[in-house]
Amino acid sequence: MLDRSIPPSVGELSGFEFIRAHSSKISSGIPLHLIESGHHDIVLVEFIFRSGKWYEGQPGISFFSSRMLMEGSGSMTSREIADFFESHGARFEIQTGSDLVIFSVYVLNKNFEKVIGVLNELFLHPLYPREELEIMKEIQIQQIRVNDKKNNIRAGKEFRKLIYGGEHPYGRALEIRDIEKYITAENLQDYYRRQLLSGMEIVLSGKLNSRMTGALEIFSGIPIITGQEPASVFRYPDITEKRIPVDDSSQISIRYGRRIIHKNHEDHASLVVLNELLGGFFGSRLMKNVREDKGYTYGIHSSLVHQIRDSYWIIGTDVKKESAEDTLWEIRHEFKRLRDESVDSEELEMVRNYLMGNFLSSIETSFSLADKFKNIYFFNLGYEYYDNYLDSLRSISSGRIREMANKYLDDDEFRLVMVG
Repeated sequence: MLDRSIPPSVGELSGFEFIRAHSSKISSGIPLHLIESGHHDIVLVEFIFRSGKWYEGQPGISFFSSRMLMEGSGSMTSREIADFFESHGARFEIQTGSDLVIFSVYVLNKNFEKVIGVLNELFLHPLYPREELEIMKEIQIQQIRVNDKKNNIRAGKEFRKLIYGGEHPYGRALEIRDIEKYITAENLQDYYRRQLLSGMEIVLSGKLNSRMTGALEIFSGIPIITGQEPASVFRYPDITEKRIPVDDSSQISIRYGRRIIHKNHEDHASLVVLNELLGGFFGSRLMKNVREDKGYTYGIHSSLVHQIRDSYWIIGTDVKKESAEDTLWEIRHEFKRLRDESVDSEELEMVRNYLMGNFLSSIETSFSLADKFKNIYFFNLGYEYYDNYLDSLRSISSGRIREMANKYLDDDEFRLVMVG
């Protein structure tokens, strides 16, 4: 009988390979990236455009112009589009980020060509119907009103403004006044013509066959749009702290962080380990201190957020009002401990194994392999990034952790937002 009181042995992750993307182009020159893996008759096809918040002249234009593609085309109404995807076992998702817009479709292999045909229709002949646009605007306005009453969402929004500024694409937040002023069918159509489909690339993952790559040639009819790269000179805010009182709130949301190095920096892998030790997982120092020992919060977490043109480090938690200053003190105390004291080998090995295991679990499916590809490709990195990352995990020492803490856990560089 299995003795469950004895934990399984821990082995070292080594000598493995995972499936990599094969890149080519369709006849019109649109890049095509194939990840062939999986046993089920389903694929994920992603259409990726360089047309996020970074490229819009007015707030919300990228978001609404992308979402409205599903609301009507030259030959289909929004209801007919929704019914088509449902009846063909396809799930459609739209991600509108700061740097990229991604249209993703999970589709059964047998229906691939039909679904691709409809997608081509949506890309080429969007209608931007005014009635559907007004409904979408009202839904988004109501969502903003609800979110502005949530301390945690307001804190995240104000934190990004604090480190980037309200005019920077990474710091700008969509407000109700922006929707009322800028979101018109004419503005969306103008953005569609000059930017929305800019820099189109296709990522196809799953159980593939030769028919699929042939079917993707239909997108050769989409005009190549180069778009415009806006000016990237911004003035970053000088203030380091923002406290927003909310009279009827019993909790305070804390966001504490700073701008940080990019993925291509030589310190990045070591910084990932430092972040995990600090607050990246349930056994982290912040969780043990602020949650388990002090009981100030149900959860506290730190993470590195990477965008194509910049990155930041953020610590977030929600606490009772009377515990807010003590929580901030404890966060800074953990900074000091990491700067002044060496991490013991047992704690470092635990974090190393946790990160190794996370990496293994993140390459189990064809769709996660596609995420791994996008994670490097759009940051101008190669697959050696993962080799270097794993090598760094294997070799990192407590001395290196302490060096990173003294380099990056500088209290003076961190910015604070409290809402509540």
